[in-house]
Order: sequence, then C-alpha cells, then structure tokens
Amino acid sequence: MTQRAKRILVIGRRADVLERGVAALNQQGYAAVGTVSASPDAEFHAGDFDLITVGGGVDPATRARLHARFKEQNKDVMVLDVYAPIAFRQIAWALRRSSVEGELGSAFSVTEGEGALVARATIERACTLRLEVYSYPGAALEPEIARVVDTSVAPGTHELEIPKELARGGFMAVLTLNGEEHHLHRLEQHPG
Repeated sequence: MTQRAKRILVIGRRADVLERGVAALNQQGYAAVGTVSASPDAEFHAGDFDLITVGGGVDPATRARLHARFKEQNKDVMVLDVYAPIAFRQIAWALRRSSVEGELGSAFSVTEGEGALVARATIERACTLRLEVYSYPGAALEPEIARVVDTSVAPGTHELEIPKELARGGFMAVLTLNGEEHHLHRLEQHPG
C-alpha cells in the first residue's frame, strides 16, 4: 500500500518566492499548492490539507485571522508560520515531529527594553537555543544573518537581549531550538 503525499497549502505575499517554495516541496514528494490571495480562507478549506503555512510577509492581523479560520474549518490541521529562508526546514520538522513530545519552546516574543530589544521564550525541556536576527540591508534580496546567542538552556522562561544596533533594520527574529524547531517574531516590514 502506498502512502499518499502530505497535502500542503502555502500562503505568501511574493509570487516569485511562493512559486520556488511550492516547486521545491513538490519535488520532495509533497502535494503542495500556493496562493498570494488576500483571503485564502475563503478560497481553500483546511479539511483538504495536512499542513497550512503562512509566510513571513503576511501581516499580523491577517495571520491571526487565518490561524483562527483554518482551525475552525479543521481543528486537526497544522497551521505553521514560516519564513522563506528557513521554511523548508520548518515544514520538514512540523511534518515529522512527535505530537506526544510536543514543542521544546513556546511563547516567543520580542519587546522594547531599555537600550535593547528583549526576546522572551518559555523552554519546556532542556535544549540548545540559538537566536538570530535576519535583515535586508539596502533592500538586498538575500538576508544578512546576525547571531545573538547560541547556548544550552534549561526549562523555564528565558530573556535574551538583542542590541539595538543589531535589531536596527532587522526583519525577523528567529529562535531555533535543537537545530530544528523554529519560532519567529517579525520585527518590521521588509520592503521587498
């Protein structure tokens, strides 16, 4: 008996990035379709997919609406926020992770602190933690990546300072746990 391909809906804002991502997923044996629609929740039903990804260019209000609407349509569908430079790794991890173990981290956020931005994350189990800031200096197409920290952490809530000079112009803060679980916080809108 053959296993059917995982069905993936890829939602984004840039058609060129979306096209490359969908093609790469299909080449890996997934059944992926993509859309740049402003209302994909009206055009697609979550019951038709195993995984729905929402790209980093989607604004926070739309992102929240899509998460809620797709979960209303199908409580079992995975809805995953992705970011193009690491999206394939995020998708691969989401499709293979153990629902029994759960995630290593939760509640990742970045707020203004005194003289720096403060990243906060709740860690559920001991793991390695890496925090990076992705930016696009001079409207570059490929991101520049600045590492803030790379260390082992124990369970609990952790606060990490992102120096203002590092965060200035930053687009996305990416928290990576054990090299495979990614949490995102958009810092500002990328002009591309």
